[in-house]
Amino acid sequence: MQGVIGFSFGSFDLFHVGHLDLLRRAAARCDRLVVGVLDDRLAAGRRGSAPIVPLIERLEIVAEVACVAEAVALADADLLAAHAAVGFHAVFAGGPDAPVSAAAERALSAAGVRVVRFDDLAATASPVLRSALDGGVGAGEGRSSVA
Repeated sequence: MQGVIGFSFGSFDLFHVGHLDLLRRAAARCDRLVVGVLDDRLAAGRRGSAPIVPLIERLEIVAEVACVAEAVALADADLLAAHAAVGFHAVFAGGPDAPVSAAAERALSAAGVRVVRFDDLAATASPVLRSALDGGVGAGEGRSSVA
């Protein structure tokens, strides 16, 4: 028996402590955590702008997190399709990249999948980092240049 398979998903662009918080908390509630990383097109559609870090690099970063058993690319936002491919028992959602609509939650529930939401993740978030990179509040603070 392989135990409870958990699934979480997001763009994981500019990986930060909020992402790590989500993955650690999800992994603590399952035996094996599989993480779906949104491909560039899907991530851009959800965020309104293309990811800064390319998909192949985001996959590698997520796959190297100790609590992650496997990272897979997601080209489709259909969680039932992801469920058919991965066979997870629980979906762990948190942050703006990983919303689970009420309709999707009902469909997942009918398939025997529970949805667990983490609404109190660590404060660092990708929009704050993007704003800093674009010259917004806090831009340049704590940065160093590398020759």
